[in-house]
Amino acid sequence: MSDAKFNFRITAFTPETIPMSRLAEYLAQYAALMGSNAHVHFDGLRKGSTVMCGRVERDDVPKVEQRLQLASRADAPPDLVRIRNTINAYLREDNAEGAIRRDRGAQIIAFPGRKQLIPQRIGPIKEAGQLEGEIVRVGGKDRTKHALLIGPDGEEYKLTTTSRDMAKELGKCLFTSVRVNGTGTWFRNEEFQWELDSFTVQDFEPLSDRTLIEALDSLRQVEGGEWTQMGDPLDKWRELRRN
Repeated sequence: MSDAKFNFRITAFTPETIPMSRLAEYLAQYAALMGSNAHVHFDGLRKGSTVMCGRVERDDVPKVEQRLQLASRADAPPDLVRIRNTINAYLREDNAEGAIRRDRGAQIIAFPGRKQLIPQRIGPIKEAGQLEGEIVRVGGKDRTKHALLIGPDGEEYKLTTTSRDMAKELGKCLFTSVRVNGTGTWFRNEEFQWELDSFTVQDFEPLSDRTLIEALDSLRQVEGGEWTQMGDPLDKWRELRRN
């Protein structure tokens, strides 16, 4: 297998008229979409509106092609969806459309750009719920106090409370895992995804950092408990979860 070329064509501008700053923005998103940074190279511009050519070293061709195919899907990972949405936003601003295809090959991703329908933002919608994560910041000078909760996958949640006592208790749990109960304010964005704008805290509880093995071991230390008679508590725990 030899090196392969992938072309990103946009219907706005020509190689002579596209502003350098705009070209840099498109190239940055194109590179992020392809991944494999060390093995993907800019191979110049072609005419036919504006065609940005990328050359992929042969060992990384299957990886890049698979990533582009994944990015084209409706259920693409969030990081690829963000890149795709950014490119579409640029194209809408430039009154253009775009597409990525393998050189002399089939189209892999189409960017509707100016033709993409923009759904209306919906909200706010309030709903009771529960969040888990680590408190990393607590503060606020006005009546409403704010805290930042980092979820298990790195997502950020903005917590609010009008209770100084609640804020003080949250402050005592800084850099501690907690479970928070309250009411969330949600919006549906232009990509039909629900976003949590803020979460009003009603109460919370610290979470134990113990592993499952440690928790089961502590149960076995309780006198008179059935856990002490079990040869393998993990098997019993799995059985309980199946039921």
